[in-house]
Amino acid sequence: MINEILEVNKITKKTNFEYIFNFSKIEKIHIQSPSLIKIKDPEKRAKIFTELYEILNKNKFVKKVELHESGFINITLKIFEIIKYLQRSKNEIIKSIQEDTPKKYIFDYGGPNIGKSMHVGHLRPLNIGRALYNMFKISGNECISDIHLGDWGIPISQILTFCYENNYKIVDLKVEDLQKIYPEASKYSSENQEFKNKVNENLSKLNNRDEKLLSDWKIASELTIQNIKKILDELDHRFDLFYGESSVVGLIPKMVEDLKKNNFVRSDDGALVSNEKTDPPILILKSDGTYLYMTTDLATVLDREKQFSPDGYFYIVDNRQSEHFKQLFSSIKYFQFSNSNFEHIGFGTINDTEGKPFKTRQGDVYPLESLREDIYEILNKKNSDTNAEILTNSVLVYSDLVFDRHSNYKFDINKFTNTEGKTAIYIQYTKVRIESVLRNVKQDQYAENFDDEQLNTSEENLIMTILKFSEIFNRSKNLKEPHHLAEYLYELCQKFNSFYKDVKILDNKNMHIQNRRVNVLIFTLNILEIIFEVLGIKAVDEM
Repeated sequence: MINEILEVNKITKKTNFEYIFNFSKIEKIHIQSPSLIKIKDPEKRAKIFTELYEILNKNKFVKKVELHESGFINITLKIFEIIKYLQRSKNEIIKSIQEDTPKKYIFDYGGPNIGKSMHVGHLRPLNIGRALYNMFKISGNECISDIHLGDWGIPISQILTFCYENNYKIVDLKVEDLQKIYPEASKYSSENQEFKNKVNENLSKLNNRDEKLLSDWKIASELTIQNIKKILDELDHRFDLFYGESSVVGLIPKMVEDLKKNNFVRSDDGALVSNEKTDPPILILKSDGTYLYMTTDLATVLDREKQFSPDGYFYIVDNRQSEHFKQLFSSIKYFQFSNSNFEHIGFGTINDTEGKPFKTRQGDVYPLESLREDIYEILNKKNSDTNAEILTNSVLVYSDLVFDRHSNYKFDINKFTNTEGKTAIYIQYTKVRIESVLRNVKQDQYAENFDDEQLNTSEENLIMTILKFSEIFNRSKNLKEPHHLAEYLYELCQKFNSFYKDVKILDNKNMHIQNRRVNVLIFTLNILEIIFEVLGIKAVDEM
């Protein structure tokens, strides 16, 4: 918000001014300019200094400006004007972070597979994807989220073929049965060539719309999707589109024919590969005619271009798929499928407290439902059923987003459910405390009159932290790194709690000071509510 207060855009546009902010006290802002230091011509430097002085001196928030030949600028702010500035509503704050030229974006994340249970590995794409979606949406952009189910291809054929070989009736199966069958079928396919051949044969039939296979696929698919939607609903995750690979299979034959016609692909030992010069060549179809992830991903882009014509695509998928997306983006450009911007938002893995893959005691992949139940059990002992539900999801969200997405991290259930420290429980408690204070405030107590003197140190620190909001938000959005905003949320809560312990907010003898502090609280709450919404954290009413 310092940028907004000082109207830095005006400064940079007029003077080519590069700046680094540094301030230890709210009324004193120190700015260092690398660009000014580099200017050797004294006349040119003096001209820029004059322009800077004129712009800053006209600013209603600025009390005094001191320019130094060395390239340093000291600015003294008017506290009274700052406090008045903090009277802005939540809508006004949101307006200040909106983009001048909004765009349309596709967010591709989630990606659970048919027949498999949602596990702890799905937590990061869900949380990171939703946070980025919300950041771009609240900034005024049109955003479309697609879960992009893995509901076609080899895994599906493995499940169906395994059922046929063992005389399992698809219609009689439960979702738990499918989750047991999937790993068995996958393992058997890698060990038994005859079975693998049957899998490939059935996949070819499925691609050609074989009635029986298609019917059984629909049963298995719908069974899994119902379970996925149930889990997502419990976790409070929503998607604009619930498409899968199957939704574009019908587009692939024409796509392949067009690629052949335009000389973008060639035959290689019966397989179809791209003519783009890559090592190895990019495979579009296998020799048996079966599709790959690359094939369905390319068809999905064509479908999205036709439906939405987006300006940009974000694929929120873990770091291990980086090579796939390099090839995909390169192919999209080579095949001339889209002129949009494509970006892979990678992330690290979730490990246990020892830094090993997060698994159950039996050595299986940790189901997401089980993790949620384990957290709920801990929190339910201290909270009501309703609060425990909300707090459980808060823990699953905040504990994940507070870590840099580029890195692996250890999921420590006991640590993340604490009331102290960098936890969801701590930030929830802080918000409840602010609301509790404000419930005892009369409307006319914080209308107009403020005292800009006698700023307590903790009050000053809170205001300084508040003023960093828009910079932190934009950093998080532009870098596609939600952890900056999650870290800032904790810092803001820390600063408020110090402020709360140090001063009397209500029942103050000086009503002007009380009004000022109440206004600071209101603005703090507005920012907390915005960050909660962006990160996907539902707030509790009491604790």
